Amino acid sequence: MGNDGGSIPTRRELVKSPTRQKTTSELRSQSSQNATYHWTFCPLSKRPLKSPVVSDALGRLFNKDAVIEWLIEPDKFGDGEEVMKASGVKGLKDVVDVKFEVGKDTEGSSAASAEGFEVPNGGIMNGNGSASGRKEAWVCPVTQKELGPGAHAVYLVPCGHAFAEAAVREIKEDVCLVCSEKFDKEDGVVKINPTEESDVEKLKRRRERLAAAGLSHSLKKASGKKRKNKDKERDSKESKDSDKEKEKEKPTNGDSKQKNGKSVAEDIAAKVLGDQQERTKRRKMDMSDNVKSLFRSSNKGDDSKPRDSDFMSRGYSMPVKGGR
Repeated sequence: MGNDGGSIPTRRELVKSPTRQKTTSELRSQSSQNATYHWTFCPLSKRPLKSPVVSDALGRLFNKDAVIEWLIEPDKFGDGEEVMKASGVKGLKDVVDVKFEVGKDTEGSSAASAEGFEVPNGGIMNGNGSASGRKEAWVCPVTQKELGPGAHAVYLVPCGHAFAEAAVREIKEDVCLVCSEKFDKEDGVVKINPTEESDVEKLKRRRERLAAAGLSHSLKKASGKKRKNKDKERDSKESKDSDKEKEKEKPTNGDSKQKNGKSVAEDIAAKVLGDQQERTKRRKMDMSDNVKSLFRSSNKGDDSKPRDSDFMSRGYSMPVKGGR
């Protein structure tokens, strides 16, 4: 195994070692990177997040123009189906416009914030060393704290205003602090970019409850196709119930006929016999006299001995008492 231009594999390359579990610091760093990505880039278009921004039922943020473009031309995005499969987005009713309050201008910001907004978390640096993340700094309108990776943020449905989760928890009335629109504390509060499994399961249960009630993520009525399917199911159920009622009525009608002295079987037998007799009469009416004489006794007026039966029994004579 050598001098042939190939390579000689070593034991380290041939024997696979068991997968090493990541340390706590590595897991924490990976989770922080994922959170930063979801708060900075649109997972559908892979472009930086920029208002207007929408969210699905799982709290993920998307650029609204990317979602509209995906609904019109799904094949334009390579992994669009895979990204939107968990969201279950079929139309704009399945997303909510999230309204973030943009932070004020900050002095001494980096040169990358040329638009006048602070780059959150220093931005995501590319290979050239320039910031490539979103340029808007989103803050809570109540606490004025930045909403981003590591911050527990929520938005209200149906208005879509975003707050820090602690601020919404302290609200006593079910009214938005910005637009004074009412919301449901159970199904009207959605967490943004949840990282804990319990929060994700909570949002999935919320989506199932709304779907059972015929509502979308934005608390609007479901699309027309869903309503049509529900109407068809209701009509089919009603037709099945009516068929069951008719089947229940059938034995009652039979009982009434039996009480009158006739059963269904007797009526059918009488009808069959009547039809047979009618056909026999018509057949005999069409016969000639010679053929009719074969099926009846002689009606001549002479003293000749009458025929005892038809032609089927004429091959022999019936014995007479006192004769041979």
